[in-house]
Amino acid sequence: MDIKTSEIPSKAASVPSQDQSKEDQIQPTPLPSASSNVGSHVCQYDNDIRENGPPIAQEPVQAAAHSIFSKRTKVFIIVMTVFATFFSPFSSFLYLPAITPIAEAYHRSVGDINLTVTLYQVMQALSPLFFGDLSDQIGRRPVYAATFTIYLAANIALALQNSYGALLFLRALQSTGSSATVAIGNAVIADLTTPAERGGYITVVQATIMFAPALAPVLGGILTQYLGWRSTFWFLVIAAGVFIIIYVPLVPETARNVVGNGSVPPPAMNKSIISSMYWRRKRRDLEANPGEEPIPEPKQLPRKVPIPNIWGAIRIAFEKDVGLLLLFNSLLVMSNYAMLVPLQDVVRRRYHFNDLQVGLCYIPYAIGNIIGALLMGKVLNWNYARVARSLGMTPDRKRNDELRKFPIERARTDPVWPWVVLAIAMTACWGWVVDSGANLAAPLVVLFFQGVGVAGPMSALSTVLVDLYPSNAGRVSSTFNLTRAAISAVASAVIQLIIDSWGYGYTYLFLALLLLVASPSIACVRIWGPKWREERYVRIEKQQAKEQEARHRASREAR
Repeated sequence: MDIKTSEIPSKAASVPSQDQSKEDQIQPTPLPSASSNVGSHVCQYDNDIRENGPPIAQEPVQAAAHSIFSKRTKVFIIVMTVFATFFSPFSSFLYLPAITPIAEAYHRSVGDINLTVTLYQVMQALSPLFFGDLSDQIGRRPVYAATFTIYLAANIALALQNSYGALLFLRALQSTGSSATVAIGNAVIADLTTPAERGGYITVVQATIMFAPALAPVLGGILTQYLGWRSTFWFLVIAAGVFIIIYVPLVPETARNVVGNGSVPPPAMNKSIISSMYWRRKRRDLEANPGEEPIPEPKQLPRKVPIPNIWGAIRIAFEKDVGLLLLFNSLLVMSNYAMLVPLQDVVRRRYHFNDLQVGLCYIPYAIGNIIGALLMGKVLNWNYARVARSLGMTPDRKRNDELRKFPIERARTDPVWPWVVLAIAMTACWGWVVDSGANLAAPLVVLFFQGVGVAGPMSALSTVLVDLYPSNAGRVSSTFNLTRAAISAVASAVIQLIIDSWGYGYTYLFLALLLLVASPSIACVRIWGPKWREERYVRIEKQQAKEQEARHRASREAR
């Protein structure tokens, strides 16, 4: 574990405790009284200058670095986080080409097997509510270890089971294990990055989430066609095993509630092998040099696993700014899934493609997603710096900028409009292109630009949500994931019924109009979001003051 030891805050640079009064924190030199001999003070001052030179002005104490992990270590952690995030959407779509063979193997209808897809999506919405908040409380590593153990066991059982009932149960268990990785992934990014650089990293996570639905059907089709449907689950067993083998010994704990900026030793449950070696070496160095700054004590985690605040995650969705952002994002996800889910039926019927060719048609969308998300990441970081400089601030990529008075809503939402316009236009075009029976190139080009258009707003909105709740990033990300998974389940279930009734052209025109009507919600957050955020700060501060007063009263009564 590569840590910049120069960034570890010293005792002198530590923030004063809340128990200290302002008088204890600032102790100005007393002025001589009127009765004192002023001349003697002047002479003494001159003598000091002659003997010791002029006084050296003390530099102001810098705030501690947001994260003391080196850039190389942060990149490694984020790569592993992206790897973990990939499993949830990838497992969902890898399964799709195997639906018909599984139905034949169990002598069930395709509709019966589709219930396993719906069940997976339901757990995809619910699982992060539990594990996302839990990771904020006890750390990322224990939750990753628990969820991947569940996921690995579920995939082994899925590859071996022989009954429809077991298939239903194990698909739910598989989703429970994999789905929390999306919420935890955004939380890890918040642990490691400042607002000045956060946009670029979160967009990589979002690109992964949106790229998986394009890649998975291709690989799933190849595996199912040549090795049988059980091979899809064995592939996931191997992939999850590789992740666990790398993650457990190498990736350090990042949760700020547990290790701060990385300068606090993690509890035993949260230690990787590498971090254990690092802190053992630090203690040996301290024993050899007793004058160095002592190592802080690890945080004492509760003996019992705390109950996650699931209602707290749901309640976040009812905040005015969060609710408006989730509204537009949900409709964007709905229109996106409404294009991806019927795609295989469209190209199969109109162009007479086999399973492998159907999977290849998702690639233009995947490429568009990657380009759109990575481009938005660069733009988000650039616009944050631009807004900061316009306010006389210098963006700091090492230390947290104070966001309470910073218009973070403007910094994150201003760049999204070209992407929003592109997404709305491509949604409207898609239906008419399909209805026209145009050359295959036409729908594939529309899919590419749809991928570009969808990636931008999703990345920007997920970034601003983490900015609004940096200390509860796991919780707010689970809220974001809940709405996304729920609306995707609804879209997957009803889109074909609407298409059969209205036709492709009018169905997607209607979805585009929904997006157009909902798009002012982003402008509302940009304009009134800072006011709503300050009201939330004040409300939380009042609540915390009441709770502290109640604790003090209970303490006095106990004495």
